[in-house]
Amino acid sequence: MKKQTQLGMNPSTAQGRLVKDLLFKFVQLHHPNCYHCGEPLTRETFSIEHKTPWLDSEDPVGLFFSSDNIDFSHHRCNIGAARKPM
Repeated sequence: MKKQTQLGMNPSTAQGRLVKDLLFKFVQLHHPNCYHCGEPLTRETFSIEHKTPWLDSEDPVGLFFSSDNIDFSHHRCNIGAARKPM
C-alpha cells in the first residue's frame, strides 16, 4: 500500500511504464523508424515486431525469442501487416 500511495498508481502499472520507457529509449538509439513504413516511432505508437511470423511455423519458440527476428513498428503498421486467416 505504501508503494501505491507514493507512486500514485499500482506498482505493477508503474513497472510496466518503466519497462516501456526503457525499451523506447533503446528503440530511439537503435531502431528509430518503423520496420514497415519507415516513419519515426513515438513512445505511444511503437510495438515489437516479429519480422518472420512465428505462429504456426516449424520453430515457433525459436522465431518468437530470436532477437534477429525482432524489429519495431508502429502498432497500426504491425496490426495491418498481420497474417490474415485463410
